[in-house]
Amino acid sequence: MRARQRELTAEEYATLESCPHFDTCEEQDCPLDALNDVRVFGSGENGCRARRSTRLRLGTSLPRKGLTRREWASTLKFHGSWEQYLAHQHETVNKGVVS
Repeated sequence: MRARQRELTAEEYATLESCPHFDTCEEQDCPLDALNDVRVFGSGENGCRARRSTRLRLGTSLPRKGLTRREWASTLKFHGSWEQYLAHQHETVNKGVVS
């Protein structure tokens, strides 16, 4: 089955529905859409209104982890890989913790 013919699974649709802006959002290029990379969009989209932290929390199982194309490219360019980004975040959080 080609990716363009694939439908969202119930779990993938549940991820979309869990967005706080789901009921009022008209954005076609949704970073929480599991098929976002294979869909074709016109120009002039407004952009996702959900906060980055919300998208990261909801999109853990997605290919780009809920990040927009631009955020994903920046993360990979700066950190090199998703795992290095997570390690950096872990270090940042633990700096403030007193042992």
